[in-house]
Amino acid sequence: MPYYPKSRIIENQLANPGQFKTADGKDYTGAYYTTFDGKSFTGANPYTLNSRPLLNIPKQSDLNPNASYDAEAIQYRKLNPSSPISLIDPTPFTPRPTDADYKAGKITRYLARQRNGTTFKIMEISQQTYNDLTTNKNGSNFALWKAISIFWQISGPLHNERINNITTRAGIIDTNQRILDQAEKSFIGIKQYLSDLQQFARVS
Repeated sequence: MPYYPKSRIIENQLANPGQFKTADGKDYTGAYYTTFDGKSFTGANPYTLNSRPLLNIPKQSDLNPNASYDAEAIQYRKLNPSSPISLIDPTPFTPRPTDADYKAGKITRYLARQRNGTTFKIMEISQQTYNDLTTNKNGSNFALWKAISIFWQISGPLHNERINNITTRAGIIDTNQRILDQAEKSFIGIKQYLSDLQQFARVS
């Protein structure tokens, strides 16, 4: 297969039942990786022997007889002519921190990212949507979306305060940057999406 820089590949993902089929029409569960151009393959990474391409199970709009089919939707329909697909994509959500949140100094933010696609589309979602996606409940389109929750500091000093090289108060910018650096390893694009490290901040 073509060479992809490591930063353009999401490795070591786990396929859920009903998420993928192989080219011969068999369901696939197990390790897979995704390239930046939206293609998925069996195995944990491109170095896996005998890695095979995977077909996504398309969302409802792709299987609508009146819709314009893409190649994967057409092939999936041929393999599964009677398969009913009715899954719900997440909708955007904007947090509204309360006074209690500012007193606590933090909130939890929830985000969803398309498992495939050339841009790794990301959106912020509600806690309920996050719960549905991570537990595969209430018709959530978990096959096409993955979710993450992160801690987000919203009050305190902008930067870490130190005495004798010991951090005495965690800074908003420093803390949120550290959290995003860690999250980016498994959730590519989150640093770009949450680029305002002071969002919702009250500096004290």
